[in-house]
Parts: sequence; structure tokens; C-alpha cells
Amino acid sequence: MRCSATVLTTVLLLAAPARALDVRVTDVRAASATLQTTIELRDLIPDRFKQVIDDGGVLHVRVQTELWESRPVWDRLVYPAIIRMFRLAHAAAGREIALIDADGLSVPVAGRGGPDVPVIVDIGDRARVTADSRYYVHVIATVGTLAEREVDEAGDAVFGRPTEANGLGSLGRLVFRTALQVSGYLQSVSAETKSRRLLGRDIIH
Repeated sequence: MRCSATVLTTVLLLAAPARALDVRVTDVRAASATLQTTIELRDLIPDRFKQVIDDGGVLHVRVQTELWESRPVWDRLVYPAIIRMFRLAHAAAGREIALIDADGLSVPVAGRGGPDVPVIVDIGDRARVTADSRYYVHVIATVGTLAEREVDEAGDAVFGRPTEANGLGSLGRLVFRTALQVSGYLQSVSAETKSRRLLGRDIIH
């Protein structure tokens, strides 16, 4: 009986889902003249990328935020998508992991399963929000491993080094690099969410 219980426990542990990136919208408000949203990121280090961080590597985090007006037929995008880029890496001192924005400001990350990491995004001028309309925030968060060096090394492996490549190889490198830049990441995990519908008056109150 004890053996059967042990086997069952092992099966359940193996069947447990791996941790994956998660994102949610916790607040949408007008701070002075600017509309802001607060986004919380959870499990920023998915299981598949844990080794990258353990080896001292860097993950890249892309957060795309959009404000939509909810309408009966076609929803309307109120502002162009706001995109913020971050690096996820060990801080300069010690083994602490931090989410670092383009200005070098960092937020500690407790690791997998730790507290959610808040990100505040300025969406735009509150004047575009009307009191009687309904709105929601759409967010796509992506964690990936792409770095400029990785693009170059992958291109070298496929097409040879730039100094060695012929005309066809050079064209191949150009197409390859462009495709990677469009896709954004060599390897990535994404999560997507929408906030609840909110009346404009509740946002700009």
C-alpha cells in the first residue's frame, strides 16, 4: 500500500504543470493628465529558461500594452501599442535577480514562484478617454533569450562569417537577421491578458 502511494505521488509530481510566465492588469487610472496602467508579471523565469539565469545569462522581457475602447461591433484601439523592454539578470552585487529597464532602474525579482513584479506603463493623454465609453487594457508579455551576439553567431553558423560570405551568403545573412528582428526572439515564452471593461468615468475619476 505504501509503495502504491509513493508511485501515485511521483506520478502526480511529474504530471504537475511547469511554471510559465503569467501577466495580469491590476489597475487602470488617470494620474494627473496621463493615463497609466499597472501590470503584474508572475513567474518571470519559466522553467525552460532557468538554466540561462543559473549560468549568469540574460533574459529579455518585452511588454506590449494597448488601450482599447469596447464597442458593440468593432473595438477601437485608442492609442498605438506601448512597448517597454527590460533585461532580466543577476544584479551587479550578489546573486539577486533583477528586472532592469532601459534607463537602468531595477526591480528585485524573487525568482520562480515569488511575488508578482509590478510594471507601471504610461499609456497616453487622458483626454482621449470619454466618461460614457467602456475601455480595457490588452497586454502581451514575452520573455526571450535573444541577444545581438546570439543573432551574429547563429548567422555565422548558417551562412559563414561576413568576411568569408559570398554575395548569396550576404543576402542570406540579411534575410536571416531581418527575420530574427521581426520575430524578436530566438526562443521565447509569451503570456497575454485583458483587463475587465471599465467605464471611462471610473478611469478618469
